[in-house]
Amino acid sequence: MPEVNYVAVLVAALASFLVGAVWYSPPLFANPWMAENGKTMASVKSPSPPMGRLYATAFITAFIAAFVMAGLLVTMQHHGLQTGLKRGFAAGAGWVAMCFGSSYAFEGKSLRHWAINAGYFVVQFTVMGAILGVMNH
Repeated sequence: MPEVNYVAVLVAALASFLVGAVWYSPPLFANPWMAENGKTMASVKSPSPPMGRLYATAFITAFIAAFVMAGLLVTMQHHGLQTGLKRGFAAGAGWVAMCFGSSYAFEGKSLRHWAINAGYFVVQFTVMGAILGVMNH
């Protein structure tokens, strides 16, 4: 198992919350995302399951993603801002967004829905890669 800077992983995971808060905010994509999912602001504010469970799940999955990225893509041997940005972007755009694209096509979801959700993960993974690149040494 490669060496991993757990502080960098934690910071990268926490950064995904900030990216998500901005990405899915009303000035950016909250309204089109809700429209694509048939949701309203009222339904989003009182979700089932409760928000605590949703945030815990989001944090755990972001932590695992950052940990794997730190171990496989932005290692202590291969780090730096440029490396992190490139590898984070490649993971988000080349793997996550493309997997969403395949699933969304079969599920009959719109291109706009794909662009909103896949775009978030491209930005999230790019930010994670940048953080790991800078801190993973």
